[in-house]
Amino acid sequence: MTGADSVPGSDLRAGVARRDITPANGDQFFGYARPDKTAEGVSLRLFARALVLEFDGNRIALVSADLGAPKVRERVLERVRPLGFDENTLLFACTHTHAGPGDMGDWVAAQVGDAVAAAADRARPAVAGWGTATVEDANRSRSVEAHLANHNQDHQPGTATPDLDPEGPDHTRDTTLRLLRVETADGDPVAAWTHFPVHPTAYTPHNTTYSADCSGVAVRRFAAEFDGDTPLAMHTNGPLGDVIPVYDDHNMHAVADRTGKRMAQGMREAWDDAAGDLTGDVPVAGRATTVTYDGQEVAPGKRVADEAAFGLPFFGGGENGPSLFFDAGLQGLRLPAEKADPVHGRKLVAGADGPWSWPPAVPAQAIRVGDRLLLAYGGEPTVETGRRVCAAAAAAAPDGVEDLAVVGVANGYRGYFTTPEEYDQQHYEGGHTVFGKYTSLAMENALVDLTADLSGEETEKVPPAGTGPESPAAPVGQSGTEPTITDDVPETVERMETVTVGWEGGPAGQDRPVGEPFVVLEREEEDSWEEVATDLDIGFVWREREDGRYSARYDVPPALPTGIYRLRVRTAGGTVASSSVEVVPSTGLRVRGVRLEPKAEQSTVAVVAQNPPPDPDRSLRTRPQRPTGGTVTLVVDGTAREATWDGTAEAWTVTVDGVAAGDEATVPAGGLVDGHGNRSGAETALTVGEVAGVEWPPHIGSGGERPPAPADLRERYEAVLDLLE
Repeated sequence: MTGADSVPGSDLRAGVARRDITPANGDQFFGYARPDKTAEGVSLRLFARALVLEFDGNRIALVSADLGAPKVRERVLERVRPLGFDENTLLFACTHTHAGPGDMGDWVAAQVGDAVAAAADRARPAVAGWGTATVEDANRSRSVEAHLANHNQDHQPGTATPDLDPEGPDHTRDTTLRLLRVETADGDPVAAWTHFPVHPTAYTPHNTTYSADCSGVAVRRFAAEFDGDTPLAMHTNGPLGDVIPVYDDHNMHAVADRTGKRMAQGMREAWDDAAGDLTGDVPVAGRATTVTYDGQEVAPGKRVADEAAFGLPFFGGGENGPSLFFDAGLQGLRLPAEKADPVHGRKLVAGADGPWSWPPAVPAQAIRVGDRLLLAYGGEPTVETGRRVCAAAAAAAPDGVEDLAVVGVANGYRGYFTTPEEYDQQHYEGGHTVFGKYTSLAMENALVDLTADLSGEETEKVPPAGTGPESPAAPVGQSGTEPTITDDVPETVERMETVTVGWEGGPAGQDRPVGEPFVVLEREEEDSWEEVATDLDIGFVWREREDGRYSARYDVPPALPTGIYRLRVRTAGGTVASSSVEVVPSTGLRVRGVRLEPKAEQSTVAVVAQNPPPDPDRSLRTRPQRPTGGTVTLVVDGTAREATWDGTAEAWTVTVDGVAAGDEATVPAGGLVDGHGNRSGAETALTVGEVAGVEWPPHIGSGGERPPAPADLRERYEAVLDLLE
């Protein structure tokens, strides 16, 4: 039940805000350790999103930022402490996009802090409730053999499959999507805080644009389903350590779009699932600590390390982020069981100092939101690690808590957290678990203690005490010269093609507006131009080709209304528009054949077709292989008949007397018209009973090209190989 009648005697309040955190061009990326790659543009803008919840005098802030890791947490805390937030009550989670900036400076911290401040300022009476959904085909395990070690199985890397898991193949991953639905007391949508585990690595190591990846697509596609008021959608990652996207599309843009689309569908299901449980009785509280690794015993006879140490498989990278050495057989390279170290297990220690070392301190946090408990990890726990800590903490949870979930890459970053069994397999995840075989047990102990503490006395609240530090100047949004068009649009463009415009402006994207569109698609109406789409959404990418010279590409959707359009560039120095371009229906639909489906004394024929295949070098969206709706003109034995779309048959069907396999048929030029008005091209000759396969570019697969290796990494690798010999 929604509305004011559902919240008698309750004082839940909620507020949301978002801020643009996309820096200027030129920085290296967080992911993949690619010093040879720097950002030269943007595929999907990066944002920090904040949800502030207040109940019974307690207040928490849930932040989701399109960053690889929360490196600026301490600077964010400096900004939000004066507002009454601290380590206990600020959950600073990152989506873990690998296409975010590697260097996150004061401006990013200021933007995150400002999002929290604005969300707190906008808090108003609210109701909230939790929902769940199962999301298929959006993630898979990249380390099945390591996971199976939890079931006392020992397989060489690349030799096992998920169906060997005695609890079923889905046990190798986590398919549960959780969503906190927040509305005003009057029923207006406020926020959709989402939790689902997947590595945002659709953008592969050869990417050169900033992108929020599949997480950014998911929140945008979910929001697009609402008419009128739209909730602020936020994605946070779960136990993502060993789960990656399903790379089943033609390029990295499309993989991000397809994965995000699947996540968005789950978000909508979970949003609807929460509808019946909205309430104003939503207790909130938080506890935090720092886990220090100093060689202590974390269980009888089990100790952790006192300094970070990487294993040899770390230097090969993971399947979805391989290094130069990935193909050298580092996955699973380990000591014999009889030579295992009591702290580092079977790890071949390959790095414990210099730039690859980390301080032995990891943040841990437990946050209560209604009947759910969020356990925040300063790194990447695997799926099974997440299950174990939730099971351990459940026994200590406060009364009324019904579900626990691990939030990965929150408040800090210290690599991976595997189970001891997974660790000794020494896949990439085990090699990147840096404080020894029992690293995860230290975190588990801390999180259980924090959970138990939530049942006790309240911690002292931090009173508001003014405002935070002054914000630094933004690296973008700076004034510049008025832009000029250098490469204009064509006169026409078909749907499912791309249209490009080039212009000259300020260097490094520094004149791009903060939080506002840079490139806009406008449609001509009677006496004006109306905004249709912008680069804040999916379907755009822009790049700086050379100093101050840019190009932007827009992927025209299959259902974009036909008409006259233009692309406008908006900068801090001014605005400039392209010439007009007419968007027309596609003529690229392809008839693939005719199936014969006999029925009694009559026969039904089914026409099969496909959309034009996407261009892997230019297309920016996932595309359905088959068009739907509309009609097909089919000529059999000199007689034209109209076949209509049959959703069950997934084809256009018509009854034809006396037709037989081998008969000739034709679809005249433009004879296939789908539900959006897109058409086929030239006349197509067919043979009844024969259907050609779909012509489509192959899936990209995970990983992409192998990058060069930094000199010190190469030296460590070669030194360890010498020792092994």
